[in-house]
Amino acid sequence: MRLFRRNRSGFWQVHYKIGSSKTWYRKTTGTADLTEATQIAEDIYHEARVLDKRGLAVVSKKFKAVAEIVSNRLKAEVKAGTGKKSYADYYRAIDSYLTPFLGKFNIDRITPDVVSDFHRWRTEKVGYELKASTQNNHNAALNYVFDYAVEKKYMTESQRPSLKNTGEANATRGIFSTDELIELQTFIRGWIQATKNVKSQQLRELLGLYITFIACTGVRPGTETKELKWKNIEFIQKPTMRVIHITLPQGKRGSRQLIARNELWPLLDKLREFQPAYSKLTLEELVAKKEDKLLFRMRDGNRPYDLVGAFADCLEAAGLSKSDKDGKSRSLYSLRHYYATQRVLEGMSFGQLANQMGTSILMIERHYSHLKPLMIAEQLAGSIPNDKTAASEEILRYMNPSPVRSDVMSLVGATTGIYLPLNEANAKATKELKDELNKSLAKVS
Repeated sequence: MRLFRRNRSGFWQVHYKIGSSKTWYRKTTGTADLTEATQIAEDIYHEARVLDKRGLAVVSKKFKAVAEIVSNRLKAEVKAGTGKKSYADYYRAIDSYLTPFLGKFNIDRITPDVVSDFHRWRTEKVGYELKASTQNNHNAALNYVFDYAVEKKYMTESQRPSLKNTGEANATRGIFSTDELIELQTFIRGWIQATKNVKSQQLRELLGLYITFIACTGVRPGTETKELKWKNIEFIQKPTMRVIHITLPQGKRGSRQLIARNELWPLLDKLREFQPAYSKLTLEELVAKKEDKLLFRMRDGNRPYDLVGAFADCLEAAGLSKSDKDGKSRSLYSLRHYYATQRVLEGMSFGQLANQMGTSILMIERHYSHLKPLMIAEQLAGSIPNDKTAASEEILRYMNPSPVRSDVMSLVGATTGIYLPLNEANAKATKELKDELNKSLAKVS
């Protein structure tokens, strides 16, 4: 054991080894007085000997400090192309879930009770129980942190807590039909006025737009919308219509891009109206400015404080918490499922849909391939077979007599009170209508 004082520091440090270990441990005495530092150093040394004899870690570290090192290592390997694909999931789990809750604990003091508290906190954070596969990723990331802590002797193997997985394997969420989403938007208009709290009113009206945005784009709620800003939106004029191009700054696997339907225009304009600073700008002018402001903000300019909780409360109040088809509970992710189903029924290929939703073709096939046979039957026979099977019932549930495109227009209209003119919504249909009118006029004349 020895005392040492570094340059630019008045405090003495104690450097020591325990038993036959070749590791030098370092710790500050917190004093510049040599006599006092000597006594503190002896106390530190004797305490370390007792810990070593009991098989416990001699030096402890906060979870945050260890986790940051592990996260940075995983990021470096992913960037260099030498790491596994799962490493990206692991460092996101560390940064978004593990460190925010466990960061304050000493890494050798994370007990099974702390792990249970973490599970409860995580469920409240996302608004539902994570699937088994996601919890496996979190547990794997946590073990990576513990592995490094054991290697550096910040904890012993016996202090590693047992982990658990309480998620359902391949659990599916409740579904929505277009009629139910329109019913929900109608309910929200009255629900906004049902509270006198101004902040609650602002959150509820923003929730209505948020719901339709997810249902019409298929983005991951929370993950891909949290940092979405006006500068991430671009309008591109095509020969037949204007295209809304969106760059999602962050998501499950980083940034990605998607094309939103033109029917989303009124919803974006409603979000513009929420902000007094944009009152004199048109939507085109606002998008052209590339404003570095969040897209989803309440009227007071603040980030929404609990959209997950507000959505759950809204469904409960509206009597729509569970799907009447399968009895499964609904969450914000049910809106992403709605988007995928609508696009499949519209005829979008699995490859296009996977690219649009930022997922794999395998995942799309796993959840939506059962819709294809009946779609083909409808195209060949001109009608949907009513054979009372679960698959045909799902087709009938989702499809209205009107085209799927009209469903999107109806949903946006119910949300905003604004309906796009026909020439904006469907240039081809507008031309066909004009041609028919011209033929009729020619016959009359």
